[in-house]
Amino acid sequence: MSSIKVGIECLRRGRPIFIYDFDEREEEIDVVVRADYVTPELIRWIRKNAGGLICFVTSEEVGKKLGIDFMTNYLKMSNLELLLKKPGYGDDPAFSIYVNHVNTKTGIRDKDRALTINRLAHVVKLAVNGNIDEAKEVFRREFYTPGHVPILLGRVGRRFGHTELSLILAELAKIPPALVITEMLSDDGEALSREEVLKISQEMNTVVITGDEILKYVGYVK
Repeated sequence: MSSIKVGIECLRRGRPIFIYDFDEREEEIDVVVRADYVTPELIRWIRKNAGGLICFVTSEEVGKKLGIDFMTNYLKMSNLELLLKKPGYGDDPAFSIYVNHVNTKTGIRDKDRALTINRLAHVVKLAVNGNIDEAKEVFRREFYTPGHVPILLGRVGRRFGHTELSLILAELAKIPPALVITEMLSDDGEALSREEVLKISQEMNTVVITGDEILKYVGYVK
C-alpha cells in the first residue's frame, strides 16, 4: 500500500501521521492528527515528542464562514503594518487568531488545549455541514481571543505548506478540515531529521509522507 493510502487510513482512524514539506522550503516534518480525535494524552505526547507550536488547521473557506481572517489582514488595518514581512521560505503566513475555550483554566494545559481543539473541530463540522449560523454562534459563545491555540487557515492550491498539505490529505480521507499540526524538533531545537522521524513513525505503525508525494497524487503543480 502506498504511503498516501496508509496516511489516509491513519487520519481516518485518528492516528498521527508525519508530513515533510519540501526541500528548499521549511525542510521540516510536522506531526498531523485529526482534531476531533485529540485527547489530553495526545497533546502531552505532541508537547514532549514534537516540541513545536501546536496549531489548529482549517481551510480559508471555513474561516470566512466563521468570520475570521488572516492575521496579516488584521495587521494591515493597524499601525503595525510595517511588521508584515514574508518568512524566509517565501509564503504568506497561514496564521489567523489565537483562541481558548471559555471553560479552560489557563488555556495552555494539556486538557485545556485538547478541549479548545475538540470544540473548534465541532464548530468546523457545523460549518462544513451547512449549519453556518449555528457554527458562528457556537464559535462566538464558546471561545475568546487572544488564547493559546493558533488557528491556521489553508490556501489549498495557492500555498503549499504543511497547513495546505494536511488539508489535502483530510479531503482525500473524507474527514472534516479540522486538524492539528506541530513541528518535529530535536533536543537542540533544530528540525528533527527525516531518518529520526521515520524511526518514530515505524515504532508508531504510521507513515511519513512528503509534499511531493501529496501533490503528485492529487495532480497539483507548485
